[in-house]
Amino acid sequence: MRAAGADAGCAEQVAQAELVRDLFADRFWFVVPDPAWLTADVRALANHIYDGHAFEHMPILADALQDAGCESGRVLDHCRGPAPHARGCWVIDLVLGKE
Repeated sequence: MRAAGADAGCAEQVAQAELVRDLFADRFWFVVPDPAWLTADVRALANHIYDGHAFEHMPILADALQDAGCESGRVLDHCRGPAPHARGCWVIDLVLGKE
């Protein structure tokens, strides 16, 4: 039987690992954005998410990117995924040219 402190520590490690995955793209699967994806609507939405810390809108960004022609599963899955998102999210940085 595990102690409650050990379970809390494990949960904290999992949460930290998820945040790191949000902030840093997998360098073995580098994504180069197609300029066609970077429409005015996509950029405006990404700016709104970034400036307003409105990361609950990441699935909407995925839809906008897909509408603009993005077929990258890594990008779309990341935006729609359950992982926590934070300022510095690699997809937002990719769209806004902050890399």
